[in-house]
Amino acid sequence: MQLSRRNFLHLLNALGLYALLPGKSLALAQERVYLHRFDPAQTGITAAVKSTLSAVTDLHWLKAGDSVFLKVASNSYFAPPAVTSPAILEGVIQVLKEAGAGIIYVGDMSGAYYVRHLPTRTDGSTRGAMKINGLLAAAESAGAVVHCFEEVPFDSAYIPGMPPGEHHWGDDLHVAEILDRVDHIINLPRLGSHVLAGASLGLKSAVGWISDHSRMVLHRDAETFHQKIAEVNAIPQLAEKMRLTMTLVDYAMTTFGPDHGYTLALDEPLVLASEDVVSHDQVALLVLLWGRTFTPAGEANPYVEQADEFNRSFVQQVWREAAQTLPVFEVLDRADVLTHINYAYDLLHGGRPDRIEVLASGLPLDEGLVTLLTARPELHIALA
Repeated sequence: MQLSRRNFLHLLNALGLYALLPGKSLALAQERVYLHRFDPAQTGITAAVKSTLSAVTDLHWLKAGDSVFLKVASNSYFAPPAVTSPAILEGVIQVLKEAGAGIIYVGDMSGAYYVRHLPTRTDGSTRGAMKINGLLAAAESAGAVVHCFEEVPFDSAYIPGMPPGEHHWGDDLHVAEILDRVDHIINLPRLGSHVLAGASLGLKSAVGWISDHSRMVLHRDAETFHQKIAEVNAIPQLAEKMRLTMTLVDYAMTTFGPDHGYTLALDEPLVLASEDVVSHDQVALLVLLWGRTFTPAGEANPYVEQADEFNRSFVQQVWREAAQTLPVFEVLDRADVLTHINYAYDLLHGGRPDRIEVLASGLPLDEGLVTLLTARPELHIALA
C-alpha cells in the first residue's frame, strides 16, 4: 500500500512519533483549496456542490458499501448560517450514493446551551434542533440516516480520544463512539464568526464530536482553548478518516456568533472545499473577513473586547465552574498568531505548506476577495 505524504504524517501522529521529527521537516509542500462561485439562477446549488466535490476528489477511497458520516454543524435550532446550510446535503449524498456508498449518516450534538448528555439524564435534542433548522428534513429527503450523539445511551456513547504525542487534554477527551464504527468522514461546516473562537469553520466543528464533560474542560481550561481544538482534529479516528471538508456559503454570519449575528446573504454563493481541513479553514477565514467588508458599520463584533467575559459566563452558567483566561487575537489571519488554525498546521502537517493553491472556478471571484486572499505573502496562498 502506498502512503501519501499526508497519510504518512497522520500515521506518525497516531504512533506518537511526529514530535521526534527534526525541525518538523515533513510539512506538506502544497495543499489545494477549491473555490467555486456560481449564480443560483443559472446553476442549482446541488449541481454546484456536486461539481465542486468531483473536482476535489475522485472518491478512490470509497469502496462499495462503505459507511460515510457527514458531520454537520447543528449547534442550535437557529437557521443558517448559525448552522450548516441544509442545501449542501443533497449534492453530497447523491454523489456518494452514485459511487456505491453504504449507510450515509448525517449528525452532530448541539451546543451545551441546547443539549446536555449526562450520566443521569439528557436535556434537549439535536434531532429537535435539526427539525427546526432544516437539516433533518434535508438529510432524510436525500436518503441519509440522522445520527445524534446524545441518542446513544450514555454508558456507550463515548470513547477515549487520544491526540498524538504531548497534548493538553489529559484523560478528559471523549468523543462520539460512532467514530470507531464509520469508514469515512466528510466535514460540512458553516461559515461564521464565533464570539469565543474568532471563527467557526471546519476545525471548530470538531467540537461537536466531544462529550459534555470534554466541552466543559475545553471552555474551563481556556488558556489552551485553541490548542485543544487543534488536538481534537488530530485524534486518529478523525485524522485518518477525514476525506473532505466542504462549506456552502450561501449565507455567512459575519459578526458575533455562533447563534446570533449579522447574516450576509450572497447573491452569488460560494462552494469552498479541500481534502485538508486546515487549508480549507485558512481560506474560509479570509472569505469570512471579506464578508465583513459588506457588514453594516453599526453591527458590533464583540470578539476581542468580550470573548473572555462571555466564556467565563458560559462556563459558570452551564457547568458551575470558574474558567481560565481565554486568549483573543486582534488579527486572526496572520501566520504567527496562536489560533487553532495555526496550531493545527503544526500538529497535523508539521508546519504551514509551502503553497496553498486556490483553484477558482465558475464566476470570477470578487476583486476584494482576491485582494484578501493574496494580501499576506506569509500565508503562502496562490490563486491558480
